[in-house]
Order: sequence, then structure tokens, then C-alpha cells
Amino acid sequence: MGVANKALRCGGGGGGVLVNNVILQQQKQKQKLQQSPHSQQHYWTYMHLGRRQAVPWTVVCGLLLFAVALISLFTGHVASDLEWYSNRFVKPTWYKKDKSYQVPVDIWKSKFSSFYYGCSERGPHFAPPVRERFSNGYLLIATSGGLNQQRTGITDAVVVAKILNATLVVPELDHNSFWKDESNLGMVVINPGDSNPVSEFANIFDVDWFISFLAKDVPIVKRVPEKVMRSMDKPPYTMRVPRKSEPDYYLEQVLPILLRRRVVQLTKFDYRLANDLDEELQKLRCRVNYHALRFTKPIRSLGQKVVTRMRKMTARFIAVHLRIDFCILWPMLWKACLGHGAHEARLESPPYGWGEQDQGARVGRGWGCCDR
Repeated sequence: MGVANKALRCGGGGGGVLVNNVILQQQKQKQKLQQSPHSQQHYWTYMHLGRRQAVPWTVVCGLLLFAVALISLFTGHVASDLEWYSNRFVKPTWYKKDKSYQVPVDIWKSKFSSFYYGCSERGPHFAPPVRERFSNGYLLIATSGGLNQQRTGITDAVVVAKILNATLVVPELDHNSFWKDESNLGMVVINPGDSNPVSEFANIFDVDWFISFLAKDVPIVKRVPEKVMRSMDKPPYTMRVPRKSEPDYYLEQVLPILLRRRVVQLTKFDYRLANDLDEELQKLRCRVNYHALRFTKPIRSLGQKVVTRMRKMTARFIAVHLRIDFCILWPMLWKACLGHGAHEARLESPPYGWGEQDQGARVGRGWGCCDR
């Protein structure tokens, strides 16, 4: 201040007046800043080295967003760490006890059941089923393929009936695929002479359980009522939908025919519904596949007997379904392992299948098809 006073004194009276005017202008600007609500709304003020500076609100908002991003980032890492530790301390399904491997009877009763959730429970907004007499008609389903494909077709048939708001008739199984089976299961459980679609379904699945379990989802009957059949001028309309069809296809192409004819039959029904569906429809799929489709008591008893015998022989075992007939698989592997020159060991190829497989022995061994 001493240097400043000396400078003012050296400057004379005119300089003093100029300095006083500058100070007065700064004080007036300060008062205007404090009194102006607009400036208080859009600016922060702070003291830095004796000078007052203004920070725009855009910078403040940017800092707040950055802080929120940091918080969400760290909380995400914490949640993932907690999940990792919870999975780490959960015991595996198979555990060793007295040198024997056991499986928990019901995982929902375990102490870790709070970490699990089911995929088949109905949501709060799931539409209740329509009554049979108020439905849009009766849907007949003719499945196709092996038993696994037919199971998938039955599952999709229930979902399609829900989409069409129709009454589902117990699906007809493709008996040509496995009714000629000469195994003990085919001779004991299945009656080849019975051509009734309901009886064919009932030979494999518990039909009464199937109908009662899905009563809150879709109306299901064993056959079209006689009164409806007599009132029809034409036989049921038969059609085949493309594979992986969306729900809109059924609403646009199948529903108008169903409303007009009252009874529609969908043939070759295997994988005729798209995989990506609404969440509630996916839950309905789970209910059908994992709960409603239950094998008959003789099949379940036979399966339990086989599992019991296998557990007596070994602690662990695995069942493999090659999904190919042995009469087709064996000639292919034999020719691939020995080469085309092994005429003395070549088996007679069946008249059906995929034709000649010209790949060579070395390629077959590279695929792991042969013993080295």
C-alpha cells in the first residue's frame, strides 16, 4: 500500500480522481451483481487471489454428471464383486459325502434358494384364459419329427392357442416316427393298433395333468365337440405355417381363417413359432415344457428304475442322444476309418440317409471319429 500511495501522490490530483472513479465503478458493479437475480441464477462467484470470478452453470452440471458417473461405476464394480463372492461360496450341485455323490432333492429348499428365481411363474399382467364357448375357435395340431421335436411342437401349440385366443385340442402325435419301435418301451407302453389321437398322446404324456395344469392359461379339450362338428359345412381347414413364424403371422394369416371356419388344423407343427417372444409367452413355454408335459406313470417308473440301476453301478454317468440312426451312423464311420479300399469290411449302406460321404479316412480321424 505504501508504494501505491506514493504512486498516487506522484500522479497528482488528476490521478487520484481517476482512481476514485474506478473504485466507485467497481463498487457499483458489485452492488448490481448482488441485486440482480438473473446473475445469481446463472453464475457462481468466488474469491480467488483477491479477484471475483464467475463460473457458468454448464460447468457445474458437467461436474455433477461426472460425479454421478463415478458413483455408478464404483457401485457396479461392488455389485459384481458381491455376485462373484456369492457364487464362489455356493456349493456345487454334486457334493461328496461318505464317498458317494448325492443330489439335493429340491434346490428351492436349499439355503441359497433366495438367489434363484423361476422362469415359469405368471406375471401380474398375464391375461386370464378365455372360456371355451367364447374362444375364437378350435385349434388342431399335428406334430412332426421325433419325440423331442413333437414335445417342442406341443409347447409351441399352447402358446399359439394363447396368441389366437383359441381352444386347443389335445395335439396329435406323429406315430410314424416312433410307434414302430421294437424296444421294450414300444412293446409295453405303446399300442400300435390304437389310432385315436388322444390315446396316442395319453400313451406318452399324462393327458389329464396336461389339461388341468394349463387350465389357468389356455382352454384345452380332448376333442372337438360333436355339436360343433355337425354344425360345420366343410371339414376343418388344414394349413401349414412357415418355420419360426412370428405371432403377427398367426394373427394375420391364421386368425381370420379360424374365425371363419371355427376349426383349423396346423400340420407338420415343429418349430413353427419364433424363439424371440414376449416375456409372458416365454414363461408360458416354460410352464408347458417343464411342468405340464409329464410322462405317464409307467414311463416314469421305468425311467426311475434305469436311473437306480445306473447309480448302483457307478457314481456318475451321462446319457448321450446321438440324434442319428445307428444303421446310418455305423456304415459312415466304418468307411471313414478304413478308407474306400477296404472292400472286405465295408457294410452295405441303407437305401436312405445322406448319400455317400466322400471324406477319406484321414479326415475322419481328424474329426475324432475313429480310434487312434
